[in-house]
Amino acid sequence: MRPIIILCLALVGCSAGARFDKTAWRDADLSGRERAEMLPDFLTRYPLNGRTRTEIIALLGEPTPTDKWVGTEMTYVLGNDGSYMAIDHEWLLIELDQRQKAVSFETVRD
Repeated sequence: MRPIIILCLALVGCSAGARFDKTAWRDADLSGRERAEMLPDFLTRYPLNGRTRTEIIALLGEPTPTDKWVGTEMTYVLGNDGSYMAIDHEWLLIELDQRQKAVSFETVRD
């Protein structure tokens, strides 16, 4: 019985992620994890480096307004940080060069 319970818990904890969908991204409940689950598929299908600000906005919508990441060109909240008692958020931070093209990005938790 114990191995079955452990297997069930392991399967529930393993998420394959979600396929990126522009509408679902824009309509996501930001207190959940919808965007965070779509991000791996998004990055596979639409690599950010070299994309212009305009292209990124066409895919992800306007950046999330915040003064939390001063100096970062574009920020998107991905949802809660995924912890058991989530009180923080996970973010996608995108840096642009002088031509307004993405040169780097990272995900961070606050």
